[in-house]
Amino acid sequence: MSGRAPAGPPGATGSPPAAAPLLLDGVRSWVAPCAGEPARRAEAVLIRDGRIAWAGRSADAPRDAGTRVIGADGAVLLAAFVDGHAHVTETGRALASLDVSAVRGAGELLAAVAALARTAPAGALLLGHGWDESTWADPLLPTPEQLEAAAGGREVFLSRIDVHAGLASAGLLARAGYASDALLEEADHAAVRALATVTGPDETRALQRRALRHFASSGHAAVTEMAAPHVSGEDDLRLLLAPAAEPEPVPTVYAYWARLVESEEHARAELAAWGGALSGLGGDLSIDGSLGARTAALRAPYTDAPHTRGELLLEPPAIAAHVIACTLAGTQAAFHAIGDAAVEAAVEGFRLASLAVGEERLRRARHRVEHLEGVDAPEARSLAAWGVHASVQPRFDELWGFPGDLYEQRLGRERAGALNPFGSLVAAGAPLAFGSDTPVTGAAPWRSILAALRHHHPDERLGALAAVRAHTAGGYAAARAAEGGRGTLAVGAPASLALWEAPDVGPGEAGDDPVPAILGLAEARATRCLLTLADGAVLHSA
Repeated sequence: MSGRAPAGPPGATGSPPAAAPLLLDGVRSWVAPCAGEPARRAEAVLIRDGRIAWAGRSADAPRDAGTRVIGADGAVLLAAFVDGHAHVTETGRALASLDVSAVRGAGELLAAVAALARTAPAGALLLGHGWDESTWADPLLPTPEQLEAAAGGREVFLSRIDVHAGLASAGLLARAGYASDALLEEADHAAVRALATVTGPDETRALQRRALRHFASSGHAAVTEMAAPHVSGEDDLRLLLAPAAEPEPVPTVYAYWARLVESEEHARAELAAWGGALSGLGGDLSIDGSLGARTAALRAPYTDAPHTRGELLLEPPAIAAHVIACTLAGTQAAFHAIGDAAVEAAVEGFRLASLAVGEERLRRARHRVEHLEGVDAPEARSLAAWGVHASVQPRFDELWGFPGDLYEQRLGRERAGALNPFGSLVAAGAPLAFGSDTPVTGAAPWRSILAALRHHHPDERLGALAAVRAHTAGGYAAARAAEGGRGTLAVGAPASLALWEAPDVGPGEAGDDPVPAILGLAEARATRCLLTLADGAVLHSA
């Protein structure tokens, strides 16, 4: 899909830096004169050779011949975002599919399918994404026969918002060899979804390009792809990482492949098979499932399904073996862990690994855990001590973490109230990275920032600067790509930047404090990205 990144760890793909110097004039920005120094207000920023070369007053800006000048008219310039956990092809597919996230019942869902069927080509398989029965007054799901009738006999596949469950029409189920059932979960869901979403290389590349352009238009300079056999498959990831026939500037992609390994030799062989294109082994290497599908592994039964505690897919010895193998091979291990039992297993696996390789070597490896929703304070301290990055999704709390929402339905008030403790993770010293898990919540970084500022538990809310850091420098750090100040606003740092239409930020916006502008952007009903740069290359221009 894209050419090699100019600088970055194994696994980074992206676009070359712009050749001509670029002056962004008339901005509202806050740039440190060098790494580690306090940021100062800047009205103009000069970019040369892919890096921030100068920042200061507009009147003092270097204006050499050949420098391109963009007038910003008071727009806010910040570090560009990193999506710390994404699924690129599935994001493109969701953008091209029926959005059913707003439906509030089976009747509305069937009506949406019927409306799509009226405009779809004859015989076309209808795809949709985003339904969430936890928001419905009546959670009764439509039957496969009802879906087929609404579609006028066409095949239908509708993925749940968490992409761990789905609905299929009777004809599609029959073609897949499944009995008619209202809900497909986990492995069954993955099998039917794979059948419903079969695409050729050209169509897959088109979906990937659509997704990457969408990331760029929402202020992202980098995306962390969490590929897995049960999500999109090996061929899909190879297409994403392959150089495009006609290269275009796109966000840098840091790729992870969810392959469990048992030894250093196994890890090195897996990395070699990808030609050094991976940032790590894991990501969506699942220790458990999701709370929505009741497959997240819990210590105690689900409140609304007392017969189950979910599914623990990996035990601590296997987790430890993977961590040890990755550590010795010099790559990152990464795991999907949501429920408290899954997090407990992950922590025990890391503990066993620390005994084998030593705590210092484990810290240097900078492994990561995705989601990490059911973590408690002692576990957070342990993970922080081992240098493990917490790759979290703030909008999970926005969508499902408040009283009466999905988490309380599944777990009861006390357990639900303890989920996603961002403030506690930061207090424990755990490095934080924000992502969307798109297409689960969509690539909307300012909504993620706002979700972290408005966490359901006041003690777990983050400050504006900490939230932005988690979605910028934190994302690079979690991909082991933060060298040289990447993800920060400092002279000498890579010029991966986003320019935002200025909101009405109120008193104090003209000073050295960026917080009013950040709050204004986070709280705005709509934020418009005017320009996105990655290492000085223009990815998006409105």
